[in-house]
Amino acid sequence: MASRRTFLGMAAAGLALPFLDAFAAASPTPTDGRLILIFLRGGLDGLFAIAPVSDPRLPELRPTLAATALREGVRLGDTGFAAHPAFRQAAELFAAGELAFAASAGTTDKSRSHFQAQDLFELGTGAIHGSTGFMARAAQALGNGRGGISFTREVPLAFRGGEGMPDVAPLSGSGLNLAQGRLLDAIRAAHRGQRSGEALEQAMATEAEVAADMGMEVQAARGAPGAGTFHRVASSVGRILHNNPRLALAFLDLGGVDTHANEEAILGRVLGDLGDGLIALKTALGEREWQRTRVVVMSEFGRTVRENGSRGTDHGHGGLMLLCGGGVQGRRMIGDFGGLGERSLNEDRDLLVRVDWRALLASCMGDAYGWDEGVLDLVFPGRPRQRIAV
Repeated sequence: MASRRTFLGMAAAGLALPFLDAFAAASPTPTDGRLILIFLRGGLDGLFAIAPVSDPRLPELRPTLAATALREGVRLGDTGFAAHPAFRQAAELFAAGELAFAASAGTTDKSRSHFQAQDLFELGTGAIHGSTGFMARAAQALGNGRGGISFTREVPLAFRGGEGMPDVAPLSGSGLNLAQGRLLDAIRAAHRGQRSGEALEQAMATEAEVAADMGMEVQAARGAPGAGTFHRVASSVGRILHNNPRLALAFLDLGGVDTHANEEAILGRVLGDLGDGLIALKTALGEREWQRTRVVVMSEFGRTVRENGSRGTDHGHGGLMLLCGGGVQGRRMIGDFGGLGERSLNEDRDLLVRVDWRALLASCMGDAYGWDEGVLDLVFPGRPRQRIAV
């Protein structure tokens, strides 16, 4: 008999979702919450996605990159921020009370190195080296009754080093990046003449077009698919979690947000796909599961507050963090912003980190799983004592 992991692997190729649903029906239903982490590798420019349109320095610092948000941005209540019109779905969730955002969030890393900042984030200890990731420690604390799942090709650092391995379902599109050879020929032959074959060819062509057009830095993404693929797979992610309520901890990573040039064109498309994906995820989860779910979206760091000569931005420090879900305390900004004045910036170029990522994730886990401070200290050793209402 095939294992549950095998079913998930088959589902990743889009070939066995009905079997997965049938298998999942026997899963126990917990009464507590769930955390989904969407990690954007490459350093998302949060000031582009959700811009501080009330700050008088914004037009000066970003004469081209802020123009659309200043002219057409969707205001987020009285926060002084507006969502880029391409990211209108975030504004809709905000208005519904299902989204909050931290404009100056991030890690303690100031290296501006993708790899060091990503490792520090995934380890969750404040160090860049370690034996276990924070999601592995969280899964261990959850115990056998509840499990974790990673929608990635391989087990990410965040889930490594624990006593057990998470389920892995590479639904996020990276499976489409297949090298020419016997495996790809066999897959094409199996679907030739069928609607699934046409869908496969279209998906592969789209993936190649998006990757080329976005000029994504493959190394920074560490094998994660482009963020523009999220809208295509979010429904499958939601279905799996809806039908497997015992999966209380989920990880998904996306790349293609390292925008040193031509940022408006790149992020204009990415934000639309990310927003569509969040709505699709909510729909597929269903009302009951959405109410018990907290979705955190963040990146390893933000970008410089000034646009560069290529109409992009360079590696920065503080960045955007989104928190959404049916039961979150939405319609607000989490933490302080401080503005874009010179004295409010890190090294006169980046946003300061005013909300530590461990504090926000610890607050989410504490509320979702009913954990006390002792358990949270095991998951995030050395975390700052900053309780955040979620």
